[in-house]
Amino acid sequence: MKTWWSLASSIEFPLIRGVHLNSAILSFLSVLPLGSIHLFSIQGFKASRRRMQRRGRGQAHISPPVQHLTMGSDLEKSSRFGQRSLGVTNRIWVLLIILICILSFTHFIWPTIGSTTVVQNYSNADLKAKNYFNTTEAGPNPFAFCPVYGPGDELGAKYGALALSKSRLHLGSGGRVQRVLNRALAGQPVTISVLGGSISACHGAGDDPISPKCYPSKFFQWWNSVFPHPASELTNGAMRRTNSGYFGFCHSHHLPDVTDLVIVELDTEDPPGQEMMENFEILIRSILLRPDQPAVVILGHFSPQVHHAHGFAGPDHWHSIVAQFYDVPHISIKSALFPDYMKDTKLINKYYTDPILANPLGHDIISEILIAYMQSQICTAWSVAHGAAFDSVPVHTPGESGDTPGLFGGVGQRKGVPEPKKKNEDDENNRKAGSTLGPTRTVPTKKLAPFCVSANDLINPLPPSLFYGSGWFAYHPSGSGRSALKTAAHYWYSTLPTSKLRIPIQVGAGDIGIYYVKEPVSQVGEGSAVECWVDDNYGGAKVIENAADVGEPTPALEIIDHYVSRGSHYVECQLSGEEGQGVPSFKIIGIFAT
Repeated sequence: MKTWWSLASSIEFPLIRGVHLNSAILSFLSVLPLGSIHLFSIQGFKASRRRMQRRGRGQAHISPPVQHLTMGSDLEKSSRFGQRSLGVTNRIWVLLIILICILSFTHFIWPTIGSTTVVQNYSNADLKAKNYFNTTEAGPNPFAFCPVYGPGDELGAKYGALALSKSRLHLGSGGRVQRVLNRALAGQPVTISVLGGSISACHGAGDDPISPKCYPSKFFQWWNSVFPHPASELTNGAMRRTNSGYFGFCHSHHLPDVTDLVIVELDTEDPPGQEMMENFEILIRSILLRPDQPAVVILGHFSPQVHHAHGFAGPDHWHSIVAQFYDVPHISIKSALFPDYMKDTKLINKYYTDPILANPLGHDIISEILIAYMQSQICTAWSVAHGAAFDSVPVHTPGESGDTPGLFGGVGQRKGVPEPKKKNEDDENNRKAGSTLGPTRTVPTKKLAPFCVSANDLINPLPPSLFYGSGWFAYHPSGSGRSALKTAAHYWYSTLPTSKLRIPIQVGAGDIGIYYVKEPVSQVGEGSAVECWVDDNYGGAKVIENAADVGEPTPALEIIDHYVSRGSHYVECQLSGEEGQGVPSFKIIGIFAT
């Protein structure tokens, strides 16, 4: 028995205005549902053909039953759409299929719309340690970048010997750096730590302290390519918009207990001047006096805005003074960018997110200038280890004569420097509240013990009992987003006059400071003020006001007392104003002591 399709194909229809009816009807049948095909009987086709023949070839006509058939097919269609499959009508299934097809098509056309690029952080967990000294006989230099500025030195060829030599504002002896490199050459793990502000916190280059777009991660990746070890670590304790006024006292909260190399990057965060230089001096000196005696490298970022504001007497100038005194290397990217900057300030815009912050291209320059310095030190260390050079400081061995806490370059205490004097009765007589700072706030040879009670310390925060009934409260931002990386994001505050807060502290060299938040006058008007003093020295209380001519809340350090005797003390702060009348909140970030 012939199928309906073969029968319909065998019927010959006349031409109507150049269109053969066979093809027209077949096209019509092909779009009808299979369930409605029974309406088209063979007899219906034959009857239609006979009627058309009687009408004549020139008057082709499709008989009325077609209308009946169309109505029947519509009913069949609606009945099929009304059926249910898996508890859902077929109409819903058809709509879902159409929607899926549309989404698939649009995703195929625009595959990147709505998608985010996920950048994986670097990991050295699968590396295998390499001991360069574990050889039976001395072989060729294993480092392709040696000798410096040789044919294998890619960074030397990229920047040139002149720019790289000028980038080293102060080289010094490099004694502690050489000690770290000898440890790495022997195949031992190395811990690298970073302290800094917005640049080191990767603001503008990933906004993640370990972002692979940022110089700390780039430098650490290079380090593991030269000295692979799965136990080497990178810690980034940088905080956005934070300077030496904070890190000078609280750096221990941002460094591990044991570290080998500390990179300090604050050339764009510190305001130039005597007071901030003293804070920076406290930071460098206290790191050098740590029991683990890490190597310290000062790293400088070039900011067009800072240079426009301060010229050649910018923060890098004041930092170089400290670097030279303590024999610490000071590296800066200024020499790589300054020539183009002087030709046309717009030539270096491609390296910046704004006039201060570096973008990923800018972080490439920072990491490469730092790497070029380290490569030169590696070449020296290898040559000295194999007797090919003698221009490096001998590796310091604990227990040698003169082995005191290495303050100057890590080689030991410099000869002729007097030992710190013991505590005497004159310490209390020398206390002066609010005295003018001299050239150095504390004697450089005096034993430093920076102490920091900070609202940022989330590991060992102040006990809640200190705030009960005091009128002071602790504030911490919710979540761990960008705002949490700012120093001023965590603080203690009060709006109730006469509220008093007492904080216990440990004093070393004798200076006491309050780290608070300055508020814009446009927001707080006259603002509020606190009186702070040490122990029972209320007569020497220091008044601190928070209203200032600043554009946004800005942390600031205020020294309230000097020459406080070593040991346990406490600081009290009371909010000024009439009791019962609220005032703008006064925010304290921390209580510091040297």
